Amino acid sequence: MVRYTVAVCNYNMAETLERSLESILGQLTPEFEVLVVDGGSDDGSVSLLRDLQERHETLRVVELDADPERHLGRDRQIAVERARGDYVLPQLDADDVYDDCIRDFVSVYHAFEAGFDGPLYLNGQGLNIAPASLLERIPYRNLPTSEDRDLWRRLLADDAMLRLEHGSVRESIGYERSVVDEMRYRDFAGKVADAQCGVTLTSCLKWAATAPTSPLERSRPPLTHAMKRGYDCLTFLLAYPVAASRESFPTPTPVRDRAEFDRRLRRVQATAAEHESRLGVTVDRSSLGEAGETAFFGRRGDA
Repeated sequence: MVRYTVAVCNYNMAETLERSLESILGQLTPEFEVLVVDGGSDDGSVSLLRDLQERHETLRVVELDADPERHLGRDRQIAVERARGDYVLPQLDADDVYDDCIRDFVSVYHAFEAGFDGPLYLNGQGLNIAPASLLERIPYRNLPTSEDRDLWRRLLADDAMLRLEHGSVRESIGYERSVVDEMRYRDFAGKVADAQCGVTLTSCLKWAATAPTSPLERSRPPLTHAMKRGYDCLTFLLAYPVAASRESFPTPTPVRDRAEFDRRLRRVQATAAEHESRLGVTVDRSSLGEAGETAFFGRRGDA
């Protein structure tokens, strides 16, 4: 019986799709299924997925027609809705290959879950897991980007999230965006999404001007950090008028403050050993594979 659904959303990633999925499928047992939601690809992805589905009993494919009004966030929620597992591992990327760590991540999750008060969403570095029922109650919303950040805000407001610091479990095999594309398609679009979700402009400007590095950002030298903050102030001012003509989404008041979101993220972020101590639980390291133990606890055998 399927207990876990590994959810992958694909749109025109044929170049990396097979290699990515094989890295996932090759490490899973029959209690897992891999569910790929294709958002209307026209690059040969669909025929590739059909071939893979014939070769792998644990792979299911949901083919959607292309729809300019349906964005990545909606595709992610469709994966939750179509999942057969009690637990969903969302947001695995079709342009990454994954180390043999997925089952170990699930084992770590269940150890934490035993000490957590209520349903738990565990956010790792490229891996996530939650009960399907939690993601049905607090769903992904129809955003083209930053749909994960929007989800995390509402999970944090519900005290339903932990964030796990750990080593790498994946390797990117996709294309690398230029700096300009990164600014346009991720950074600016993410600010527009924040505005759509009710994050206040005042709090964003204050955060940009005064806040230390966000837990979602990499560290920068002081001069680069100052330049980034100036850039953030300008682009927030440009993003909010763009969002005014788009769909808006309600967000709990406390996490509409940008700095408060960062504070809450930091409070739930810790290493596996630190989470063990806080929750009063112990992960059975002897049940973990070498790659998983190294990723989540450091070198094999470290305390």
